[in-house]
Amino acid sequence: MLFNSIAFACFLPLMLALYWSLRGSPRRWALLLGSYFFYSWWDWRFTSLLLISTFVDYSCGRALERRVGRTGRKRFLIISICTNLGILATFKYFNFFRDSAAALFGILGMGADLPTLDLILPLGISFYTFQTMSYTIDVYRGAAAERSLRDFAIFVACFPQLVAGPIMRARVFLPQLKAEQRFADADMAAGVYRLFRGLFKKMVVADTLAIYVDAVFAAPQGYTGVSAWIALYAYAFQIYMDFSGYTDIALGVGRMLGLRLMENFDRPYLADSPRDFWRRWHISLSSWLRDYLYIPLGGSRHGRWRTLRNLFITMTLGGLWHGAAWTFVAWGMFHGALLAAERVGSEVLRRVTGRAGLSVPRILKVLLMFHLVCLGWLLFRAPSWDVVEVMWGNLFDFSGNVQGLRFGLLVLVCAVAHVLPAPGAFPKRFVQCPPLARGALAALCLWAAILLTPQARPFIYFQF
Repeated sequence: MLFNSIAFACFLPLMLALYWSLRGSPRRWALLLGSYFFYSWWDWRFTSLLLISTFVDYSCGRALERRVGRTGRKRFLIISICTNLGILATFKYFNFFRDSAAALFGILGMGADLPTLDLILPLGISFYTFQTMSYTIDVYRGAAAERSLRDFAIFVACFPQLVAGPIMRARVFLPQLKAEQRFADADMAAGVYRLFRGLFKKMVVADTLAIYVDAVFAAPQGYTGVSAWIALYAYAFQIYMDFSGYTDIALGVGRMLGLRLMENFDRPYLADSPRDFWRRWHISLSSWLRDYLYIPLGGSRHGRWRTLRNLFITMTLGGLWHGAAWTFVAWGMFHGALLAAERVGSEVLRRVTGRAGLSVPRILKVLLMFHLVCLGWLLFRAPSWDVVEVMWGNLFDFSGNVQGLRFGLLVLVCAVAHVLPAPGAFPKRFVQCPPLARGALAALCLWAAILLTPQARPFIYFQF
């Protein structure tokens, strides 16, 4: 079920009415069953994978808490990790590695008839497998295991953040769930505001920019110079508005249920360094990669070269997490190289000048970082290496006619809005309005979004 669909517009009010009409255990059962219904609307068969992750990680968590010996505890951690990564590898990566192996055998002159699997990528599989793995790893490290299977199942399947995050931690989510939630008019109003802000970002801005972006990447030969740069800038804001719009909706719906989900974005295009960018972009994933991959690999504790290796491995696997294609791997490697270059550059400058960085105006560093991120988005968006090659050449070919100026104007508006601080007065006034006025304004915003949207599209991160 898509957030930007009529089905969800019917589901959400009914879910909220049922949720707040109950108390205690029945309310939690309603949330769990509603979440399974939400996920099953897409394809009920893949709910079985959700249940497998839930039962395996719940059982492993309980076993980890009871076991004392290191060997026995590690066995259950391995079962949890292998189950989740096995599901992910089968449904998301099997054919990718199969095709890569077949291509390698072809280069070596060795024919190989390797099997393929005709599988559909389940929605949200990359998100909920990482979320459940973080739970068992935390229990292995000493956190308390969850005793209620129902509450743990809600943690895995809670519908606002099930499909595309944010990736929550059990120690943050479960205590909120166990606290008896009280209906708060202010929370409901703030959630409605956040929901419609997300719908506007997705349906009006991101989906409009997608028209030009899709046209350029489908036939890049006809777009050179300024037109190619407009497409690259347009995709940078399309993916931001699309994904942050989803997050706004998820946080808004969570707020309506009395739950506080973690923020996932902090104006990432104002970052002035690679490290700063990953503190601002997809925060729940970058913090997950830091805590459960980079630090276990050794982090920055074992010298410069191991630190650079750990950064590179972490970001390369982060790129692969996004999609089963070598362009995603290259995107991850690109950001790994940027982080490594930043680390080496800071060390060199510290030795030469005694300072960690140059005295460069922040605006120049922000502009440089934004363009580096945009070049990375070229790898992320391109459907093949041929498109990457053509687009790269087009960026520096200014011989053609300029196209897409009206989309460039929308990009400029997005950039200005991105630089401005988050609005504060309007949400507070919205919360203070009478319920009838808020409902009328919300309905008006919804109809405006529907009328202004050129074509309803799935959220970009649904494919991951």
